[in-house]
Amino acid sequence: MAAPAELLLVHGEERFLVDREARGWLAAAREASASEFSVEVLDAPTRLDGLRRSLIELPFLDARRHVLVRDPPQLSERPRRGADSAEALAAALESRAPSTSVCLVAHTRVTPANPVLKAVQRLRGRISEHPLLRGRELRGWVDRRLAERRIRLPRGAVDHLLLVVGADLGRMDSELDKLVAFSAGGRTVTLEDVRILAGGAEQLATWDVIERLLTPPHGRGAAAVDTLIEDGISPLYLLSILAGQLREVLAAAEVLSAGGGAPAVAARLGLPPWRAERVARWAGRVSPDLVADWLRRLQRLDAGVKMGELDDTSGLRAFALRASGELLGAR
Repeated sequence: MAAPAELLLVHGEERFLVDREARGWLAAAREASASEFSVEVLDAPTRLDGLRRSLIELPFLDARRHVLVRDPPQLSERPRRGADSAEALAAALESRAPSTSVCLVAHTRVTPANPVLKAVQRLRGRISEHPLLRGRELRGWVDRRLAERRIRLPRGAVDHLLLVVGADLGRMDSELDKLVAFSAGGRTVTLEDVRILAGGAEQLATWDVIERLLTPPHGRGAAAVDTLIEDGISPLYLLSILAGQLREVLAAAEVLSAGGGAPAVAARLGLPPWRAERVARWAGRVSPDLVADWLRRLQRLDAGVKMGELDDTSGLRAFALRASGELLGAR
């Protein structure tokens, strides 16, 4: 595995690609470290005192320390009340120890005028932007993923996937994983197979989780998770679907806050009208900050499961129960 970049800013509105690159940097950092104390992950630090200490701290057992910072508010166009400034974060990067590698992750586009982005450029760090994919770019991405998986689909299959899944790359990747598993052993995938696997009852049933979670009594959302798991749905697959739906809710909330409606949500997210209306309705029922927090928890759960540190079933059930309780408390 290649060594992680010493200074990296990963940003953009395509959350799946941002998360994939950030996970790759973190995996490389852990691979390069003999001690877990040499790798640190910080989530959305509003005040930067702790981050400054992490950046200037010298390594103990390893040659380098690695610090990953997720969604620092200093990278947003809208400053958070009470948060330290972007200029303060830029200064912290300037003063970091030579033995400290840093990865900044933002699930939004960082503007060229942002002092932090300018500091990364000045320090000769690498900047990686992942904009939302649309049209030919989206189709090209699907074609490349199919080629990487060495799977051939019949004519019309990709069109069906784009219609059902839309521009959510996380969900699209999960659908492609299902098709790869289905074609194991040289089995030919027909167009009817794709229609069943990508748009069957299993796919539709997962929509009930968010619908029930956001509709009183909120405990029905946790019950829906239990039912789907007991019916044989993979917890990791369900986690991926929930994360994709929540990302759509978060993006829809941003469109709605700017005065748009369901048609604007459909245009921005590349969704069919029926899905845009549903996502817009969900976005009106929950705080965007809470949705963002849920996404961070699902991301940590996914990483913990894949590293063998957490159990997928109990972790997902605990997430759903906690989310239900938070909605009840908010009411």
